[in-house]
Amino acid sequence: MFLVQRRLFCILPCNKSTIHLSSFELCSLFSISAAKDQSSDHKSNFIVVDPLQSCELTSEKAAKTVKCRSRDAKSSSSSLNIEFFKQSGWSDAQVMKLMRMQPWYLRANVETVLKPRMRSMQDMGFSDTEIVQLVSSCPSLLRFRDIQPRINFWRSLLGSNERLIRASRRGMSLLTASLSRKVEPNMSMLKDCGISKQCIAQMVVTRPSFICRTEKCIKEAIEHVEELGVSRGCKMFPRALERIVCTSRSKFDATFATLISFGWSHPDCVAAFRRYPSIWSVTQKNLSDKMTFLMKEAGCELTYIVRCPVLLTFSMEKRLRPRYEVLNFLEQNKLLDEGRDLQSVMLLTEEKFRKKFFFLLSEEKFIGLYDSYVAAVQGKNDIVAEN
Repeated sequence: MFLVQRRLFCILPCNKSTIHLSSFELCSLFSISAAKDQSSDHKSNFIVVDPLQSCELTSEKAAKTVKCRSRDAKSSSSSLNIEFFKQSGWSDAQVMKLMRMQPWYLRANVETVLKPRMRSMQDMGFSDTEIVQLVSSCPSLLRFRDIQPRINFWRSLLGSNERLIRASRRGMSLLTASLSRKVEPNMSMLKDCGISKQCIAQMVVTRPSFICRTEKCIKEAIEHVEELGVSRGCKMFPRALERIVCTSRSKFDATFATLISFGWSHPDCVAAFRRYPSIWSVTQKNLSDKMTFLMKEAGCELTYIVRCPVLLTFSMEKRLRPRYEVLNFLEQNKLLDEGRDLQSVMLLTEEKFRKKFFFLLSEEKFIGLYDSYVAAVQGKNDIVAEN
């Protein structure tokens, strides 16, 4: 047997397309053997290509290569499989990505496996484009015999093909998770907590991995949320639960420790979590930077930040610093009649903020500040330039 190194091989379909696969993937498809005493100029059944090189052959040369060099029936089957996907509306790049992620598709029977399962999705009302999007987001989908029950379950919950595709893109495990062992028990627990079907659907769309966790994980998260004083009837309970499930215990405790290091009490932290669980999605460094900025640059008292924890949910680069710089500039140049509460300013929509404050920068000498603010909001620079 040949020892195959980690190089790339190429399968050569028709229509001038080239699909590159790893040697590991090809080894699962083909059996490569040769006599030990073969000479060094013996021609292999496959074309070996360096990983950094590409293989470009016309369909005629590809067909000739397959015919002359490969005697294995599976190689011809692989070409048929690739052609099937291309005729079903897949681009070369999409086929290549799918085959790399799931080499199984190269050896699956087109007539008895791929066509019937693809047809079942068409019968369910999915267009060719939607099928490409759905299978691309969940590459192993067509490996399941029970495609229809899986899709029907999620589409019934989410309400449309579009929302199903969006959720699947955000979590490829959504369509592969066991409905009976994971999803249905978890949904039952959420309903017992008073969470509506519509709310569960929204949670699935925004964070699909949440519903695919183990039953034990969800149960422990519910207990943890209640320990923190967020009752099941509270409006924030679903968001708090989602945050607990998707945050490791070590990171959760580290966020508490970061706030406490700036002078917060444990009850202050718990109160902030009840109101704004999203603070616990912020990294420790980012949280530290925000606290430092608010206290040292913006001049906020700790008691003010504790009272207005929503400030910690805003982007440092796109909202906190740029808006503060604008306010600070206007105040220093006596362009404001009176001081403004920082929280109320940060809560304004972008449109309302500009309408409320930017007319004060209409003079030509202030245009630089306006341009710098816009650049910061668009993420083109971190700090608004001083005028």
